[in-house]
Amino acid sequence: MIQYLNFLHTTVQFDLADDAVDVFAPVHRFFRHLMGDAPAQQPTFHIAVHAYDPSVDVDAEVWRRPLSVIRRSNAAEFNFDAHIVDRGGRRLYVNRTTLLDAPVDARKDDTFQLRLTEGSVVQVLDFVRDLVIRNEEDLGTVVLHASGAHRDGEAVIIAGPKGAGKTTTLLSVLRRPTWQYFTGDKLFCTVEDGRITVHPWRDYPYVGVGTIRADARLEALVRERVDPQLDAHEPGHKILMDPDVFESWLGSEFSAEPKRLAALLLPEVAPGQPLTTRHLTDDNERWAHLNKIVDRQLDTTFFTWQTHLVPDYTRFYQSLAALRTALDSIDMVRLHGTLDVDPDAVLDRTAHPAPSKETR
Repeated sequence: MIQYLNFLHTTVQFDLADDAVDVFAPVHRFFRHLMGDAPAQQPTFHIAVHAYDPSVDVDAEVWRRPLSVIRRSNAAEFNFDAHIVDRGGRRLYVNRTTLLDAPVDARKDDTFQLRLTEGSVVQVLDFVRDLVIRNEEDLGTVVLHASGAHRDGEAVIIAGPKGAGKTTTLLSVLRRPTWQYFTGDKLFCTVEDGRITVHPWRDYPYVGVGTIRADARLEALVRERVDPQLDAHEPGHKILMDPDVFESWLGSEFSAEPKRLAALLLPEVAPGQPLTTRHLTDDNERWAHLNKIVDRQLDTTFFTWQTHLVPDYTRFYQSLAALRTALDSIDMVRLHGTLDVDPDAVLDRTAHPAPSKETR
């Protein structure tokens, strides 16, 4: 069975062995908005997928090798290590749930061998995402670390450091009529006719217990389908949620359709204080804020299993320069206080008719 993941300039071909169809099903479900029976273009990568039995498929000597750090994340579920074996121009990443046989240089060899168990889903989603990111960056696509909502073909994205209140802001926006969920973590940016187009990438939401408890219906969903031990966690603890559960609560299923970028909101939570806004107009300040959320895989050296594809970044930085020029059409607003945000009020052009002065 052959399936294709088509996203922007990247097509990944999955050749599924009969014994892998069932274990691959959760991966297919997650990527279903991008999957199809035909390639949108010549496949960029070919991945042969088989079921995995670590007691049979791995030599005993491999288990005696030291473990290497493959992924470290704020979400414990995305932390994993592997035994690494170099073998004739290829590299094997082996742990008890997943085996990846990767080329040392994907420009010369675009084939991968992947062996899966039922516990492989998060590792495979992570591997495929970073494979796509690195290829897209090589082709000039700029990736932003941000969440967002959309309406009428336009996207408003929300960004900031950990604890700034991004999820709180997103959820408050989505409570307003006609606003729909766009993305929770990453956006791929292209510049077309001088305007920025953003392409969403589905992710696993990582939601704080305090946010969950603040909504009775979400709390009930989490207790029933994600974590029945919710009361054992402190309010600041975050829980990795199944995206289908999260989206069913939002009442807004993820769509892979790109949108025109209209605005960037930069929240700073201050509980108990009234919401204030400041529209950013200085070009250097605006660029500095956007540049902070550019997701450069070059900087994330702990993604050690992506050494098979290292972008040269020539086209990436050309695109970054074009992105700065296109920023003129983007409204950028700092938010401070209690983050109950009505985007129609915050972005009201009649209230802020001239981009030449700030309001607070």
